[in-house]
Amino acid sequence: MHSHVTFTDEASDREYRYQLVFPKDADVAENRISVLTLVGAGLIGLKPGQTILWPDRDGRERRLKVMSVERGSPVT
Repeated sequence: MHSHVTFTDEASDREYRYQLVFPKDADVAENRISVLTLVGAGLIGLKPGQTILWPDRDGRERRLKVMSVERGSPVT
């Protein structure tokens, strides 16, 4: 919890960095996503180099590859 996860969308080669947080602290504009979202839940416990298949809003599966995981501190 509170980890910062950097991952790449392999289809677009775009890199993202989000902090995994409890739902009450989620704010996409601040790069904080809830662990209860599909992508947040999917990223829990992954290590650099691992991938998940994630359905986008159009229903297409996208492969997300974890690049790094860093411990973070709780949102205040």
